[in-house]
Amino acid sequence: MKNILYIENTKKSCNYYIDTIIFLRKYANIKICKDPFVSSIENKNFNADLIIIGYDITDCGENRPNIKFKNDLNLPLFIILNKEYAGLKKKLEWIKELNPKICFSVQHEVEKYEEMTRIPFKRIMWSADHNIFKKYDDIYKYDLLFQGVIRKEQTNDLRNKIYNKLISLKFPRIELNVSFYNNGKLSKKLYELSNEEYARKMNHAKICFSTTGPADLVSPRFFEIMAGNKSMILCNRMDEKVYEDMLIDKFNCIMYEDENDFIEKFVYYISNEGERLKIVLNAYKYFMEKLTWDVQIKKMLNYL
Repeated sequence: MKNILYIENTKKSCNYYIDTIIFLRKYANIKICKDPFVSSIENKNFNADLIIIGYDITDCGENRPNIKFKNDLNLPLFIILNKEYAGLKKKLEWIKELNPKICFSVQHEVEKYEEMTRIPFKRIMWSADHNIFKKYDDIYKYDLLFQGVIRKEQTNDLRNKIYNKLISLKFPRIELNVSFYNNGKLSKKLYELSNEEYARKMNHAKICFSTTGPADLVSPRFFEIMAGNKSMILCNRMDEKVYEDMLIDKFNCIMYEDENDFIEKFVYYISNEGERLKIVLNAYKYFMEKLTWDVQIKKMLNYL
């Protein structure tokens, strides 16, 4: 079992910060280190085999990561790139200077990053904790849950186009919780929910709206919906390189082309319960077999 010094800010709100550590701990010994100046003092009673720089360090907006990493131990170094849609060039320059063994990214353009840096890049994915994101009951309160931040750079402003379409058509039983991101600021805060409250809210929707994020990121929400085993994913169609084998149209999700196609498919599947439930069950089984945190972490460990 590997001993890993893991540099991370565990107070961040994103689930995947903590989940990565939780599930890595099933297969490795981990010591959390918040100080990037890793020295022999840090390793005195631990005897680390390698160092991982976690998500927080490159979660730095448009800026270059503001730490100067010093690896006095000369241990193999691995970096997880985060928020690839902001300040990417600066982050890649910083990564190149540190010269890690491998850099990980959930974004699909790892070959491009490798070419730019001459550093090996591997795509790994986040997931959802199926102990939290699970089926809680048989109750449905909404036909559609539309939740998240709307940004113009997300797939040609598609979220905003669909949002405006829904507002104009005034469908009943739709739960809307959105915030608009403009000029570096959010228009309002989304209502804050615990992980279980959020999981239950998705559980209570027959269909969950989803799109890829900036830089075509496949967000954890896709996996959270699948793990819930109640709601159907209705998501934007993307190139196969983006979704790889994670999202398969008409098997574990339904894909739409634009805002008009979204409305058409929403109306169809909300009116055809048997077909909707078939997609939901396929998605749950596929998630449990191929997309859980355990599966994703084992891929990372193979590279380590």
